[in-house]
This record gives sequence, structure tokens and C-alpha cells, in this order.
Amino acid sequence: MPAHLDARVVPGALVAVRLGRRAVLGVVVGRDAPTHEGRLQPVAGVVDAPVVPPDLIALARWVAGRTLAPLGACLRLVLPPGAEGALRRGPEGTWRLGAPTGQGREQLVARAVDGAPDPGGRRGAVLAELRSAGGTLPAADLVRVAGTTMPTLRRMAEDGVITLDAERADASGLSWFGPPPEADVPPELTPEQQAAVDRITAHLGAAAGQSGGGGEETEGAGEALLLHGVTGSGKTEVYLRAIARARELGLGSLVLVPEIALTPQFLGRLRARLGERVAVWHSALAPSERAAEYRRIASGEADVVLGARSAVFAPIPRIGLVVVDEEHDSSYKQDATPRYDARQVAYRRAIDSGAVLVYGSATPRPEAWHALERITLATRADGADMPPINVVDMRTQPAGPVSRPLAKALQEAGERGEKAIILLNRRGFSRTTLCRSCGWIARCPDCDVPMVLHREGDEDRLVCHHCGLERQPPTTCPSCRSVDVGRQGSGTQALEDALARIVPDTRLVRLDADSAARRGGIVGLLEEFSRPGPAILLGTQMVAKGHDLPAVTVAGILDADAALQRADFRAEERAFSLIVQLAGRAGRRKGEQSRVVVQAWEPAARAVQLGARHAVAEFLDGEVQRRESRGMPPHGHLLRVVVEGESKLRVAEVADELAEALAQADPSIAVRGPSRLHRLRGRSRRAILLQARRSSSLTAATRYVLDAPAGPASRSGVRIGVDVDPQDT
Repeated sequence: MPAHLDARVVPGALVAVRLGRRAVLGVVVGRDAPTHEGRLQPVAGVVDAPVVPPDLIALARWVAGRTLAPLGACLRLVLPPGAEGALRRGPEGTWRLGAPTGQGREQLVARAVDGAPDPGGRRGAVLAELRSAGGTLPAADLVRVAGTTMPTLRRMAEDGVITLDAERADASGLSWFGPPPEADVPPELTPEQQAAVDRITAHLGAAAGQSGGGGEETEGAGEALLLHGVTGSGKTEVYLRAIARARELGLGSLVLVPEIALTPQFLGRLRARLGERVAVWHSALAPSERAAEYRRIASGEADVVLGARSAVFAPIPRIGLVVVDEEHDSSYKQDATPRYDARQVAYRRAIDSGAVLVYGSATPRPEAWHALERITLATRADGADMPPINVVDMRTQPAGPVSRPLAKALQEAGERGEKAIILLNRRGFSRTTLCRSCGWIARCPDCDVPMVLHREGDEDRLVCHHCGLERQPPTTCPSCRSVDVGRQGSGTQALEDALARIVPDTRLVRLDADSAARRGGIVGLLEEFSRPGPAILLGTQMVAKGHDLPAVTVAGILDADAALQRADFRAEERAFSLIVQLAGRAGRRKGEQSRVVVQAWEPAARAVQLGARHAVAEFLDGEVQRRESRGMPPHGHLLRVVVEGESKLRVAEVADELAEALAQADPSIAVRGPSRLHRLRGRSRRAILLQARRSSSLTAATRYVLDAPAGPASRSGVRIGVDVDPQDT
């Protein structure tokens, strides 16, 4: 360790280490005497970035142990924004670029664009991006969006065309926030809400009393509660009161939502009640926005953090309350390494920090229902009735995506100037393209799954939703040369066309992954739907996730039982939750005459029937009991190992050897598979599913087998992924 760096190399510091000719980023996790007998590479320097707090270092270690992911990948989750970029850019990463002001500006710009050498048009691109951004952009953002380099920017600064400024971006100018909302007046709580607030804040008081004088909480003092409230019961108001109480006690709060789409509305309510000391944290923020929010959170300037999955790692100094809203949603599970579940990470963080954790949902997971102390809100806050649900047997309806009862309900709502939400959990124009003569189906050549037909204007294209491959749809069958090639099934784009014919005078707003792909797209689409006048919001399950939208009196679900066709033990849970959640978007104001239509091909299915009766307790009690006999969560744990590679034979060999080794490692573990999965991006895949009563048994056996030096013959040519507690089996 160089002597001049010794005082700065503390746990949590970010350092540069030379590996060959390149410098890589390292995180100091401790200071111990070296045990390595070989040559050690000294620390080359300390990166100018905030130190990672000790509790987040510990949390990253826990995630690594829990998910069996490399510690380095888990430490990336807690790094300050731009840390790895700071290693490459040095101090330039903190500068801002602004177009010059005053006399001569236009002449300078014109000379830079027209007279000076401009290889690749970089100077013109820089100026165009600056103009579109209102004259100022952070350096790192401008390099990225203009496709330029820092040397080019420095030369432009020397020419006087732009100016470099070390001033940091101001959080008050973040584009995500918008204008401050007017302060709201807290409503009178219902008796159920008041009882819920009292129970949560009682735990909060205990947590504050256990905090140390230095702001560190007593480990293991936290509490976890389940707030089960019907849709419209006022769970958000309970959260707001609890957050306000946490602030009075000098504690910070974290609020997690499953989708970025839910943050704008929630943010408005938080800021209206709690003011500007609310930060937003999610992947849709620009790098400069994330950096500004990180500083506000770490300094305590913002004591409430709202965000999606990654916000669970926000650097809140003295956390006292963690809220996981819509806790049933599978979006909380990360689908790439490290495959963490934000609900589990939130639990660990709350317990270790002595914080109170509140899971909230109208349709909780069986795991939460079975294990946690429950607080129940059984009625809607304004006294409105739950909307009646009409189940339509699609076997009795004419061909087409919209049944007669749903079409009638939409027409009547349009005549009254009201709004509707329609869910079809399948984006695109049609589910697949096939030949009616020989049965050929358009499949992705790299993933072996049917491609989905999308329509943009008059142009059709086939898209693989797994790898993104696009192709033109064939006019003749490549197998038998027949011209009888057509579409099968309907997606959200086809539904949009059908609705335009049924209710031609109603505004249609489509919300799915395609329409919401652009930054700010979700916010704009919801604002468009909320404008006065009749409108229909149609889309995938995004439309069912916790939105509180005005004047919605009709809700419809197409293919409500489609989830039941999947070979997954969570299939009934998902179908039931989707029905109850979407039904809850309608009739949320007292006096509104609302109607919900559920279209199903298997209307007698248990999940459909209980969902139509809003029978949450009956469904969950039965689901918990049903899973007990099979040892499924919440009475057991699962772990999935996926082997993938370019060689089908090699993947099969390694998967077979792994399955045998896992079965021998712990006889208490049930090993299922290997089973074949569809190819993904040209790579063959096999899956092994492990089941045991204790999660620790699964992770210990898997770690033992994967780390064994005499494991399956070097496993060369394959990649092995581990998913603890998979959401999809």
C-alpha cells in the first residue's frame, strides 16, 4: 500500500488497481494482513467518488451469499453512480458543458460547424444536442448522446464554441420531477386505516428507541408486517402517515414499487404531503440525475426514497421504515446475475437496520400471507362497493378478441364520457404467423420460439420477444410454398384495431413494452388517458399495477385464464391476482357505476371463480394448504440451475453430470431434470430444478458442487446460471 494513500483506503473506498495495461475499479471491503504468498499488486490510486456505506457493503455480501453470485457483481449494485466512469474519465466526469452566451455566439457556432474540420460531424452533433437540451448538458451525457469524445469537447472549448464548467447538476432541475405539486390536506382516516397506522408507528417508535446515538440501528431489531388491503382501501394513505411519523423520529424511509410506471403518481402524492425532501431512484434516470439523487440521499437532504427494484440499495443513512408496495409482483425479481429478489433484500436490510418493513398488497403472495403478521383493510376508504365481475365463457362468443358483453359495456361507458381499462397480456399484433396448409409456424431461428407479428403503420414485421430479432413476414410458406399464410391469436396492436371499430369515438391509449419504450413514454401515455373525455387504456399487465386513474368505470380482461396453461406452480396465483388487481382499477370513487368483464375459455377454473368473488382470503388459505403437501413455497424452497452453450451435446453432458452430483451432495434435496428449455440467442439450454425444505440446504449443496475442483469435466464450452427462489419454473 503506498504510504500517501494509506489514510484514504478505508472500507467502502473505491480504488484503482492496475491489471496489465489497464486500470480496473476495486471496492475496499476490509483491511487485513496479506496471506497471499505471491506478488501482490499495489493500489494505484483512490477514485474520487463517495465511500460506500458499511451497511451496503454488508448487504452486498449477503446478496452474494444468497444468490451464489460473484461478490464483485453484487458490489456493483451499491456503487455510487458513475463510479466506473470516473475511473476512466478522471475529474472531467464532474464537469458540465454549456453553449457560450453574449455577443458573437452565433458567429462562433457557425464557424465551428461550417469552417473548422469536423470529422464525422461530431461538432455539429454536439451543438445540436446542446440546443435540444436547452444549452446545458453534463459532460458524460453529452459524450454519450452526441457520439463524441472528451478531446473533441476540449478543442471546441478552446475555440470558444462551448464552455466547460465544474459546477454540479442541480437536483431541482431533474426532468423526472416536474413542477412541485400543491400541498394536500390529509383526509380523515377510516377506523381500519387508523388502526393500521397505530400498529405500524408503534413499531417505528420502538425502532427509533433502539437506534444508537451515532445513527446506527441495533441489528436484528426490525419488524415485518403485511398490510393486506382491498383495492381502493387507502394503503397509500397509511404509508404516508407512517413515513411522516418516521420523519418526526429522525428516520429515513424507503418506498419500493414494482414498476417505474408507478413512480410518477406515487411521487406526486409523496411530494404533495412531504415536500421536496423526496428522492427518486430507478434505472430510467439519466446518469446526471442518478448522481444528483445519490448525493441528496447520502447527505440526508432527501429522507424519503421512492423507486423500483434497484432503490433497495439506496444509501439512506438512518433508515427506519421500508415499504414494499404491490409486494405480490414478480417484477421485484431481477432476471440477470445477480438474480436478487428486492423483497428479500428489503427484508434483510430492514431487519439488520432495526427498521420496520411493511409489505402491501390486495393480493399478497402465499409466502407473505403465511409467514407475516397481518394488518387488514377490508373495505374501500370512501365506502365504495367492490365492482361486480361478470365472467364470460368465450366458447359461447363469436370469433374476435372482444366479447359481446364487454363491447356493450365499452359502448355505454363511451356514451357517458367515462373511461375503461382493457388487459391483454400479449403485445404485438398477433401471437404468431402460421401456414394453414401444412401447419408451419414462424419461429425465431436462434430461440426456437414463435415470433410475434407487430404492425407499425402499414408495415408488418416479425419480432422475437426473447432476443429482439426482426424479420419481414413471408407471403408464401417456406415449407410447402402455400400462399395460405395468416395470423393466429391477437396481441395488443390487433386489439387496438378491434376496439377502434367497436368504439370509434373513444380515445385509445396503448400501454405495453413497445409503446412505453421511449424515456418518459409511460408518464405521457397515462397523462393522455387521464385527459377529460371517454378513453380506453389497453395493454399488457402494466395496466393492472396499482394505478389510481380517474373516472374508470369499466375493466376487462381478455384470456384471463391463459396463465393456467403454464406448467408452473404459481399459475393459479398469477391468474387470480391479475383478475382481482385489474378489477380494482374500476369504480374507485363512491357512486360510480362500474363493471368488470372477465373473458375466459375455462370459466369454471378455481382461480377465475374465486377472483370473480374477490375471495382473497379463501384463495390464499387454499393455496397455502395445497402447496404444503407438495413442499412448495411457503413450505419449501426452490433453486434452478441452467446450463447453456453452443453445443447441444456438451450442454446435455454437463447438465446430466451436475444433476447427478447435486443429488449425491445432499440426499434431502429433490432433484428434477435436467429438462430441455428452448434455445436462446442460438444457445442450447438445460434446466435442473432443486427442491428442499430449507433454502440453506439448496445453496450449500449447489455451492459445494459448483466449487468442487473435480466437478463435471472442466465444464468448458458452457455457462452455468443459478436462480435461487425462481419466480418462473
